[in-house]
Amino acid sequence: MKVKNIIIAQDRYSILGGISTVNKLLGRAFEEAGYNVSYMALFDNTAGHPDAIEPDFVVNSGPWVNKTTHNRLVYTNPGPLGAALAAKKCFTVLWDCYNTFRTRRYLRSFGKDTVVLTSMAKTADYMAKYAQPDHKKGIGYIHEFHSGYNSTYRLDGEKTLRKVAASYDSFVTLSEGDAKLFAQWLNRPVEAVHNPIEPLSEETSEMVRQGEKKPVIQYIGRYGPEKGLGRILESFIACAEDFPEWTLRYNGSGSEEEILALKEKLAQADPEIARRVEIGGTLNAQEVLETFAQSSLAVMASEFEGLPMSFLEAMQVGTPLISYPSSWALREMVPEVGYLAEEPSIEALTEQMRLAMSDAQLRAKKSALCLEKSRTFSPEYVVRHWEKLFESIHRLAAAVTDS
Repeated sequence: MKVKNIIIAQDRYSILGGISTVNKLLGRAFEEAGYNVSYMALFDNTAGHPDAIEPDFVVNSGPWVNKTTHNRLVYTNPGPLGAALAAKKCFTVLWDCYNTFRTRRYLRSFGKDTVVLTSMAKTADYMAKYAQPDHKKGIGYIHEFHSGYNSTYRLDGEKTLRKVAASYDSFVTLSEGDAKLFAQWLNRPVEAVHNPIEPLSEETSEMVRQGEKKPVIQYIGRYGPEKGLGRILESFIACAEDFPEWTLRYNGSGSEEEILALKEKLAQADPEIARRVEIGGTLNAQEVLETFAQSSLAVMASEFEGLPMSFLEAMQVGTPLISYPSSWALREMVPEVGYLAEEPSIEALTEQMRLAMSDAQLRAKKSALCLEKSRTFSPEYVVRHWEKLFESIHRLAAAVTDS
């Protein structure tokens, strides 16, 4: 029986970032390939994110969620002798029973020719009970690890992920190296499937063809403590005097504390160099591609990553990445199409930054390799890999149902 329906599930779709972007692209690619795609979320979207997917089904939806312990704020006002909190705990039990019924009815409405994809530990944990053999009713369940094996997400969620491993049909990582490590850790087969990238618009394609890049090193991503934004700045400052025409730019959203810390560090730099560093805000999907297309280099210095969308977006428009060796995927791919620091240190990043800025001929060669490599991340190519996995796990799910 061929898979017809794909349910993509995550915590909430207004959590803008790599996972939400990937799920949006995956969903679109599956739809174009003829699949019926539905989006499921544990919680309603928050306001202010117009690009966020509107889920077709939300487990905890509406104002009554605030009356349950799923709203962590209820613990700050337990009431006299904890009476209010006790009442909300009792209500939460009823609420969860009600939503279990709703979720089971929603899942069964799709039938056996269905696969559920999760990519966040909390969502996978919630779905695990429906993935157990006596409950799955022929539906296949796959969890995709968006972070590398050595990330804190795996370490922090170890108990949950091992629980999920006991019921899910298959697991996916973003690189062959991570797949081997996760397979040993879970004692389960794990497949490697790359993230897709969105086809370029005509305007962006024309920008890429013209190849008019500015002497800019561009960071696009979340302002977070694990992203190494200060390390990027220190590396640029260390070599900026030798390359006076170059500029460092940041764009993204996230922690105001991180932005403030970055600005404070910048204020301590030589004023002439500080004027060549720009700290900007969020870009929409089209602006991300256009900004990378106009930049000569991209940069990352994260403590851990999976297969970063910003890397794929930069590669798609011919912009080589300077990066820490933050994941198996980056260690496997960046040496060919970019500049990989030998170790996660400011000195190693500075060395690669200096090399990238000094050698225009090597930059041009790596830019061409970026464009060539990016073709293997086309939606059509990625969907074919997913379909092979669907066939194998759906045969297994159907066999369990028929037995």
